[in-house]
Amino acid sequence: AIASTGIGAIVIAVAGLVSLFTSVGSKAAEFGKALSNLESITGASASEMEEMSDQAQKLGATTAFTASEVVELQTSLSKLGFKTDDIKNATASILDLAAALGVGLGEAAEVAGSLVKSFGLETEDTQRIVDVMAKAASSSALSFDTIRESMKLVAPVSRATGVSIEKTAALLGVLADNGLKGSIAGTGLAKSFIELNKQGLTLEEGMKRVNESADPLGTAVEMVGVLAGKTFLTLASGSESIEGLEDGLNNSAGAAERMAKIQLDNVSGDVKILGSAWEGLL
Repeated sequence: AIASTGIGAIVIAVAGLVSLFTSVGSKAAEFGKALSNLESITGASASEMEEMSDQAQKLGATTAFTASEVVELQTSLSKLGFKTDDIKNATASILDLAAALGVGLGEAAEVAGSLVKSFGLETEDTQRIVDVMAKAASSSALSFDTIRESMKLVAPVSRATGVSIEKTAALLGVLADNGLKGSIAGTGLAKSFIELNKQGLTLEEGMKRVNESADPLGTAVEMVGVLAGKTFLTLASGSESIEGLEDGLNNSAGAAERMAKIQLDNVSGDVKILGSAWEGLL
């Protein structure tokens, strides 16, 4: 009844404006607090903070993540030792990874950031890393968690023996398809690389010896030890699968972004994007 009167309509309109300005103040305060935390950790200059703030607002208004969540991601990267330019290079790619595989931003930042360093790459290569991870997870029995667990054990050895992230992910994918995942796969693969390197053999040369042997298991154990024997034997018997998966990973550019769009191509995703855009407007 009150709403039907002119005064009632004014009261309701004013109440709506008050609620809107309260939301604006709340979101602004939340975003400002996140920025202050980022600044205290990075020690960035005023101009650098402005650049990261602009990036966070832009990505927050156009992705499934809010501006404040983007700043939290930037903060996670800073804690990993990334400098301002590195953070700007990596942020958008890691958002794609988190959306594509449905994981938290902190987890995505930790894994992608550590792989950049483990494989001796530059932050400009972050997109390559997240595309390989997304493609590997969609082309094999690997998941985000198993990739993370395996890679932390094998990545440094892969780098030392000249094995690319694409090849490493392909090997882990074939192992996962055969039931060897996580730390078991990572430890076995790292041990295989180390033992073969001691003998001056590449992985392909070692697998060929196993496949040509009258006693594949015995040869595998003799070459890489009991601990890695099962892993190495599994790889030797799956050489064709390795090649096929590696080819796919070498051509994985854009995989994370495509998967992220598919994951968000539904009502739930639309609501998330709308919420982020609304916060961006506020």
